[in-house]
Amino acid sequence: MKLLIVRHGKAFDPDPQRWPDDSERPLTAKGARRFAKSAAAIKALVSGDVTVISSPYARALKTAEILCEKTGWGEPQIDDRLSAHYGPGETMKLIESLDSTGNYAIVGHDPTFSFLPGYLIGVNRLGATELKTGAVALVETGTAPLVQGSATLTALIQPKTLSR
Repeated sequence: MKLLIVRHGKAFDPDPQRWPDDSERPLTAKGARRFAKSAAAIKALVSGDVTVISSPYARALKTAEILCEKTGWGEPQIDDRLSAHYGPGETMKLIESLDSTGNYAIVGHDPTFSFLPGYLIGVNRLGATELKTGAVALVETGTAPLVQGSATLTALIQPKTLSR
């Protein structure tokens, strides 16, 4: 499996007055524009079709929609296991349920998404594979059953590099 781990684009800062439910906090206009510029570079990382799966949170879902629109990868699927309030365990359950021969992009949140590439390649230090907002990591898992440390980190690209 080729797995793109995409952290949502730059969102507004938390503000309980504007968004009492943090799941409704959107991308900033600049965050959406910057991520749109990044989509071509993300598409170049994987040949063929990619199934995009997103957190239901507004900022992640908009990022996934931009990614799908700019790459032609169809419509994003929504999976609650990518929600910001869940940790790596739920995200791993999702990844383990995917077809090991497919190409996927998952769009979600930190701290899980900065932890995830490192976990998959066998690094147990939080922050070892930090993903800033709008960053992407490409992890290749092969077709064997997924276990910690069995994947290969092929790319980790921060947003400033992606949007150039």
